[in-house]
Amino acid sequence: MSAVVPISQKTQEQEAQQAEGLLRMRRLATGLLLLMVAIFVAARLGEESVSWMGYIRSFAEAAMVGALADWFAVTALFRHPLGLPIPHTAIIPRNKDRLGASLGTFVQSNFLSPEILSEKIAAWNIAGRVSQWLADSGNSAMVADRIAGAIPDVLTGLNDDDVNRFIEINITSRLRAVEVAPLAGSILQTLTANNKHQELFDAALRLAAGLLESNRDLIRHKIREESPWYVPGFVDNKIYEKIITKAEQTLADVNADPEHELRRQFHRATHDFIERLRTSPEYRDRGEQLKEDLLNHPIVQQYFSRVWSDVKQKILSDVANPDSSIREQIRRAVAGFGESIARDEAMRDKINNWIRDAAIGVLSSRREEIAALISDTVRRWDAQTVTRKMELQVGKDLQYIRINGTIVGGLVGLLIYTLSEIFL
Repeated sequence: MSAVVPISQKTQEQEAQQAEGLLRMRRLATGLLLLMVAIFVAARLGEESVSWMGYIRSFAEAAMVGALADWFAVTALFRHPLGLPIPHTAIIPRNKDRLGASLGTFVQSNFLSPEILSEKIAAWNIAGRVSQWLADSGNSAMVADRIAGAIPDVLTGLNDDDVNRFIEINITSRLRAVEVAPLAGSILQTLTANNKHQELFDAALRLAAGLLESNRDLIRHKIREESPWYVPGFVDNKIYEKIITKAEQTLADVNADPEHELRRQFHRATHDFIERLRTSPEYRDRGEQLKEDLLNHPIVQQYFSRVWSDVKQKILSDVANPDSSIREQIRRAVAGFGESIARDEAMRDKINNWIRDAAIGVLSSRREEIAALISDTVRRWDAQTVTRKMELQVGKDLQYIRINGTIVGGLVGLLIYTLSEIFL
C-alpha cells in the first residue's frame, strides 16, 4: 500500500512543477524575441545589398513590436514592467482584495446554487459508486483492515475500571427493573400455548418408564429392606410385582389417553402455577428476592468485574491474529452492504437523495460564509503571494500570448510591407 503524501507536500511539489514549466515557457518566449532582434539587425545590415532582405526586416521588426507589446501586457498583470510604476500595471497585486471578493461572489453564484448542486450531485451517483467500491473484495478487505487496526487503540484507550463499572451498573439496573415472576409466567405461557406443555409431560412419562425399567433391582431390594423380618420372601415378591405392574400400567394408560385425569391435573397445575407467577404478590416477592440474592452473590459480582477484561482480551487476541474472525466478519459485512446497495436501486436512490438534500442544505445555507471565506483568505494573503499563486496557475499559458504576438506581429508587418511594395 502506497504511503499517503501530506497535502502541504503535494502542494509544494505541484507548485515546483508549475514554476519549472513557467520558467521554461518564459525562456522560450524571450528567446524568440531575441531571435527576432538578431534577424532584424542582420536583415537591416544586408538590406542595401540584397533587395528581398526588406521583407525579412519587416517581419522581424513587426515581430519585435508584437513581442514587446505582449510582454508588457502579460507582465503588467502581475508586476510593474522593469520596476517602473507605470499607471494601470501590477493589476493583480493592486486589486487583490477586489479580485478575492469577486471570486467569492462568482463561486457563490455559479457553483453553490441549489439547482447546480442538485444537478451535479445527482450526476455523481455517490451511493452507486461507493457500493461498487465496497463490494470489491480488495476494497472491503482494506476497510476491514483499517477498522480492525483501529480497534486496539480504541480498547486500550478506555479505562477498564470505568467500563467495568458502567457494565455492572447498566446490567444490574436493567435486571433489577425486570420483575422475574411475571416475566417467567409470560414465558411459560408462551411455551405452553397450544398444549405444548403436554409434550413435556410425555417426555416425563418416557423418563419415568425408563427409570422404572432400569431400577427394578433397586426397587426389589428396597422392598425387602423395608419389609418386616417375619414377612416371607414370596410376599415381598408379590408386593414388588404389584407395584411394578401397577406403575407400568398407569404410565401406559396416561401415555395412551390424551384425556387422562393425570394429564388434566398436570394441565390445571401448570396453568395455575403460571397464573400465580403472573399475578401473585407472594410469587413476585419471592422472585425479586431470588433475583437480588443472585445479583449480590460473590460469583456474580466477580463475573461483572471481569467481564470487560475477558472480552477485551479476546478481542485484542483475535484482531492480532492474521486469520482474525472479527476482521473477516467486518469484511463480509462491508462487502455485503456494498452488494446489497448495488442490487437495490430503490435504496441507492434514497441514499443519493439523502446525500443530495444534506449537501444542498449545508452548502446552500453556508453560501455567503463560503464566499466570505474565499474573500477573507485572499485578503489575508500578501500581494506577492497572490501574484505568485495566480502566475503559477496561468503564467505558463500567458507566455503563449507572447509567442503568438511575436509570430502574428511579424506576419502582419510582412503583409503591410508587401502591400506597400506592390501598391505604393
